[in-house]
Amino acid sequence: MAKISIIVPVYNVEPFLRPCLDSILSQTISDWECVLVDDGSKDNSGQICDEYAGRDNRFVVVHKQNEGVAKARITAFEHSHGELITFIDSDDTVLPLYLEKLSRPILEENADMVSCDFNAVRDDITKKARKKRSGIFVGEEIKDFVCNSFLYDTIVRDYGIACFLWTKMVRREYIQEGLKQGEGFWFAEDQIALLQMLLQIKKLVILPDNLYNYVLHEGQVTQRYEWGIWDNIIRMLSKVQELTHGLPVKAGLRKRTWLHIKRTIDLKMLTKDMAKETFIRHLSQMRETPYMKEYFCHLTTGFGKKDLKIYWLLKLRLYGVFYDNAMC
Repeated sequence: MAKISIIVPVYNVEPFLRPCLDSILSQTISDWECVLVDDGSKDNSGQICDEYAGRDNRFVVVHKQNEGVAKARITAFEHSHGELITFIDSDDTVLPLYLEKLSRPILEENADMVSCDFNAVRDDITKKARKKRSGIFVGEEIKDFVCNSFLYDTIVRDYGIACFLWTKMVRREYIQEGLKQGEGFWFAEDQIALLQMLLQIKKLVILPDNLYNYVLHEGQVTQRYEWGIWDNIIRMLSKVQELTHGLPVKAGLRKRTWLHIKRTIDLKMLTKDMAKETFIRHLSQMRETPYMKEYFCHLTTGFGKKDLKIYWLLKLRLYGVFYDNAMC
């Protein structure tokens, strides 16, 4: 039985899937299985999965109807056997030392979760992502880390850990409940799953190594605006409130809310065929939700000039002015 299970949800990623699977085959350790869940792909992704499974029996393929990435990960976990679980998105790649370096602190230092840093790749240009925190966190230090760094790290002005399931390796016993918490979300579901795991583990190791290549392309959910994205974000942030009940996370949630606001607006800007009236309606709906009134309207974080302009235009409901300035 393989010690490490690699979970790879697959959906319409034909141009990227072979490089992903080849990078898994290039790992410096061989004691792994890779569970590929073809989530109802309409291109040749399912056939490529079968091809690799035919060549190497460490690949296990499950074909199912499309139910989204959260359900695909749950299905993959149910078909996995390893005591250590890691997640790789099917349009990304990993460096040869990925499995070896992530598994070592778990096997030798009794860690429950290990995270690494990543590179951002667009059009074959690789850039190291902004450096996150690294170090060892034990017991209550992990909850302190969640409150002070996971939601929003004031030092890096971002998240204090890559807030995705990829770049992580986790002991099996912490996986199931985390994946269950993320079910029902189509955006940021892995942030919910990861948060649940962080609140349960006893030892976290964050490595400074960039061992994962996050490939950016237009087909990704995170690279396009979807009409229901803000409703999903509000539900996600409300879920974060629920999971962190009793912890002093309000300041971090406010700042994280601001990051999501900016990201959503950036995605709207990329939607070039969106009419001004539609844009204003969406901004208004976003601005008037009860969650926004509680968290957005009382932001106290330090702003740069651009952020300050966005903040006041939204706070004063000057959506038309915002649109005219943003689209210039």
